[in-house]
Amino acid sequence: MSGHEYLLGVLDGQKMGDAEVAALQRLRGEIEGVLRKTFGTVPRFYYGGSYGKHTMIRASYDLDIVMYFPSTDNRTLKQLYSGAYHVLKQAGYTIQPKTVALQLPYQGGFHVDVVPGKAQDATYYWATLFKNTTPDSTMRTSIKKHIDTVSDNGCREIIKLMKLWRVRHGLQWKSIALEQTVIGAMFQKQRGDLGVAIWENVLPFIRGNVLTVRLVDPANSSNVFQMSRGERVALLQAATESLKQKNWNQVIW
Repeated sequence: MSGHEYLLGVLDGQKMGDAEVAALQRLRGEIEGVLRKTFGTVPRFYYGGSYGKHTMIRASYDLDIVMYFPSTDNRTLKQLYSGAYHVLKQAGYTIQPKTVALQLPYQGGFHVDVVPGKAQDATYYWATLFKNTTPDSTMRTSIKKHIDTVSDNGCREIIKLMKLWRVRHGLQWKSIALEQTVIGAMFQKQRGDLGVAIWENVLPFIRGNVLTVRLVDPANSSNVFQMSRGERVALLQAATESLKQKNWNQVIW
């Protein structure tokens, strides 16, 4: 069996079942319903993260729900963020405020991130988010740009495999940084053979570049994804060890 065939089988085992997808959709509907009781029909809701990008794997996934208010809304971003927090809190959800998201933890390490923001114009392509780090700090972003970047580069299957590699090797590596690493490694490379893509491009790219690579948010050039020295070293070691293996079931399984 070729590496490509083996990895296709691995991906097949990581497909989300209809019942699992339906459960995520119900969860989004429940949370959206709670928020709409207060905010009405004004905000638009979108799937973000791996669900929106079609890079979800069964071994590790969460749910991102983006809630964008129109640019004409007179409330501040902080008020929108705080308002969503209080609505969810009053509804009985446990909430862990993050930098731009309200994280709702569930059993088994699963969580839902609710991301309030304000669209910059009527297209809703670009938005501004409240940053819960310093007073009145904001960030320009585009969940649609993030989705388009993954789609346009044709790397979804490779990204899913590298997410599984991350899980199997117990690595700390934020998904958006992982995505940009894969896209960088596959720049102007053929994507038809998954084995070649992982073995000849992605893993060698990590081994050769991860200690110094600068990963930039495709939706905001001033937002550089931060990776600690320890995270970079762990990725280097895992990629180096993986490239020593003789069988795919010792690399990704």
